[in-house]
Amino acid sequence: MHKKIHVVSFDVPFPPDYGGVLDVFLRAKGLKALGYYVILHCYEYGRGRNHDFSEIADEIYYYDRKNGVKSALSSLPYIVKSRNSEQLLKRLLADDAPILLEGQHSTFWAQELLKNNRKVAVRMHNIEWQYYHDLATDAKTTSERLFFSLESRKLRKQELKLKGVPLLCISKSDRDYYRNLGFQAVYLPVTIHPGLVLQPIEAEPFGLYHGNLSVPENREAVEKLIEENKREKLDLPIVIAGKNPSANLVKKIEGQGWKCVANPSDSELNDLMRSCSLHLLIGFKSSGVKLKVIRALLTGKPCIATKEMIGTSGLEKHCEIWDPVLPLAGKIKQVLAENRPAENRLEELEREFGVEKLKEVLEEIGY
Repeated sequence: MHKKIHVVSFDVPFPPDYGGVLDVFLRAKGLKALGYYVILHCYEYGRGRNHDFSEIADEIYYYDRKNGVKSALSSLPYIVKSRNSEQLLKRLLADDAPILLEGQHSTFWAQELLKNNRKVAVRMHNIEWQYYHDLATDAKTTSERLFFSLESRKLRKQELKLKGVPLLCISKSDRDYYRNLGFQAVYLPVTIHPGLVLQPIEAEPFGLYHGNLSVPENREAVEKLIEENKREKLDLPIVIAGKNPSANLVKKIEGQGWKCVANPSDSELNDLMRSCSLHLLIGFKSSGVKLKVIRALLTGKPCIATKEMIGTSGLEKHCEIWDPVLPLAGKIKQVLAENRPAENRLEELEREFGVEKLKEVLEEIGY
């Protein structure tokens, strides 16, 4: 008999094309690999409901997200208040299977579930109030800045209601932060599978940066790459790939003689990752573990990363860390000249991030 588990996702994790949903997708797949009967609950607000989820779930249910003024004016964070389906609560209370809430976003019913003696854990994708504080700092308009600042304060206050619930933290630094505040916090890294390994293919040399190009943090990274190319020309063609780049950003990229691949399909992105000469993992905000770092490492290709992209993940031994005080051009030349083999990388990543680690944490919290 399979052990049942409910997984409540803040978004539809298909296609797994951005960090948060990829994390959900990989963990659900890991749960299936460990023999769990996975009941997946998804808040859907634009990604559709017609997906083949057999790879990651045995049952699936969708719920509308309650966007609008009523959710925005609540004393609860908007991302929490807008995910409050009563139908979800009824389904969760219909059996006694343990429940995994994905992200602080999905915790509206956490207290109600605890009152009903249900086993509940929350996957913390980052320290959410800090993330929204950073969004407020980077906001371009007054209305955005006010919204993100208010949301950050609400998230910090609502977070306190999760004391007594196991928090499964994506990084060791997040775990330590919560433990120091008296939370029950456990480190649970991203779950990887052998199927994520991308076999390299030969191609003309190029460096690859990829990310959601509508996100300020990623636009900042691309601007930094352009700045570095002007500072000292990079001796390697660069490809920038990602979702929804603005026309202005595309113009800037192409102005460097580089290629911009807008909205690549998963297979197109995989081909770029397999055929590039090196990955440029550039970012300047520390939050959780960037899944694109792990995906890049699984290609076996050299990876140049800023320290913020690595954080306290332990992945720095697999990357070449670039200090932006120094020219990126010099670091690229050094990495390509050294051409270090990545022979032990995949085995080490499997030990650190494989399904056995997921099993170990689930046993620790009694699931």
